[in-house]
Amino acid sequence: MRKILILFILYSASLFSQVGIGTTVPHPDVMLDVNGALRVRNYNEGNDFAAKDSIAVFDGRGVLHRVAAKKILANVEKSLVKAKLTSNFAVALLSYIPIVFNSEDFDIKNEFDATTGIFTATDAGIYRVAAQIKTSSLSVGDLGLAIYKTNSAGTSSTKIAEERFVNVSVVLTNVSPPTRSVSTLVQLAAGEKIDFRLYSLVNVSIAGAAAGYDSFCTIEQVR
Repeated sequence: MRKILILFILYSASLFSQVGIGTTVPHPDVMLDVNGALRVRNYNEGNDFAAKDSIAVFDGRGVLHRVAAKKILANVEKSLVKAKLTSNFAVALLSYIPIVFNSEDFDIKNEFDATTGIFTATDAGIYRVAAQIKTSSLSVGDLGLAIYKTNSAGTSSTKIAEERFVNVSVVLTNVSPPTRSVSTLVQLAAGEKIDFRLYSLVNVSIAGAAAGYDSFCTIEQVR
């Protein structure tokens, strides 16, 4: 009877000890340490609801964790840019002139060049692109703001979105809005570029301010 009790105690202790497969020294932080490829033959199929809740991930040590899906998304490094015009910007007549938003509020992946106003995509994806400009004084004439996409070689540019209409003023009062705004979704390959251009039928000055609330652009990678 005493032998049976001892064997039972030893067997019970072994149930709670670490187990190593392919290793004789399992990691002290885990109960099961597999040194080699892991295959699971039977498992439950996941669904969209489960993916919204949590995801299984391996850390740098190879230890498996259950992590909230929103934490995974929060740590994915996607493009996110906001730039602004901090001083007035003169535009010549009858031309699509690139607007140089000369100051960045943020640029997560350092893809926007504030000296040229050009964004260069590091990674392929779908991007939400938007901009707004405001004239600094009364003007009469055709005025438009456009978004251009340029291939990675820099040999071809295409207008992908534009807002353009005639400014009208009566007795020194704007009848039409002094602002133009434009936004779109665009698919970019790595190395392709985005810039913003302004068309004007007359010489015009675009308003800039240190706070950047008059004239600015934003670029966000959505997937």
